[in-house]
Amino acid sequence: MKDQIRQHIHDPEALESLYRRDKAAFARDFPEASREIDTELVKFWRIRLKNGEVLHQPPGLKKGLTEVAIISVILAFLVKLPVELLDLSPEEYFARNLPVILLAGLTAWFVLKNQITGWKQILTLALPVVALVVYLNLLPAVDADTTVLAKIHAPLFMAFIFALAYISFEFRNTKKVSGFLRYCGELITMSGLLAIAGAILSAVTIGLFEIIGMKIGEVYMQNVGVVGAAVIPVIAAWLIDLYPGITEKVVPVIARIFTPLVLLAAIIYLAAISFSGISLSANRDFLLVFNLLLIGVMAIVVFSLSEPDVSQVRKLNVILLFLLTVVTLLIDLFALAAIITR
Repeated sequence: MKDQIRQHIHDPEALESLYRRDKAAFARDFPEASREIDTELVKFWRIRLKNGEVLHQPPGLKKGLTEVAIISVILAFLVKLPVELLDLSPEEYFARNLPVILLAGLTAWFVLKNQITGWKQILTLALPVVALVVYLNLLPAVDADTTVLAKIHAPLFMAFIFALAYISFEFRNTKKVSGFLRYCGELITMSGLLAIAGAILSAVTIGLFEIIGMKIGEVYMQNVGVVGAAVIPVIAAWLIDLYPGITEKVVPVIARIFTPLVLLAAIIYLAAISFSGISLSANRDFLLVFNLLLIGVMAIVVFSLSEPDVSQVRKLNVILLFLLTVVTLLIDLFALAAIITR
């Protein structure tokens, strides 16, 4: 149904025909199929479906469940088997491989979801991941600067591979490319909720066993905890696909709450580095923290303005976002000066 909706997204008669053919499937797939489109016809259907009873029908949990189960089992084996078979240090193995495994699972989900079947595209996604895994595991075991930098940049590299699968290699589709950042916000929100629920379940389970004299905390976290951390993002992506729009209202609200807080912290930080007299060029950690600040500010701006109805974005929030951007750019001048000095 989703592909048919996309094909006829500008044809009112065809959309009405699809809706009458299967109202539940149409209501379930329309938000995802029209996510990057903002025409008057799409707005009409959003309002119509929002006010209709058909949206209240729960989707079938079987949709995509097989794919999620298979990917989750593979991720569980990748997380546990190498440690057991090769007698590796769990901490070192997870530090090098867990972010790669996590994002590889998300990439695999979108390969299946977007039906990416071309062998060139599959190789474009798979070969860099294999090369990255080999490179990470051939690095020296000591925490040398090169090893630490590789561990830091590996998730960023994998995020790029994940983005390719998300946009289905449609580089010219600017709405889809920009929508990737918004989707990441939804994914982080849903993953966070699942992680909180999992943490509560784990605490209760461990506590119940301790009551009867069985301390399973360490064994539980080394097995269930680590596997859960690897599969949570894939399950979150599945739930977002199953319940379109479940987090698109939450992400902008969270971003707007943190906008004034981050702005205040950035202003204080700008004043601090202006009068501290510390040589920033001699401090490598400053540049790393600054990159994190830039990513955070970019995320806040994108998520704050990702409301489906842009007219609902308040003028005060736009002013705060503008001030936050200006302050961040001023901090950027200090970072550029430090880079040039180094």
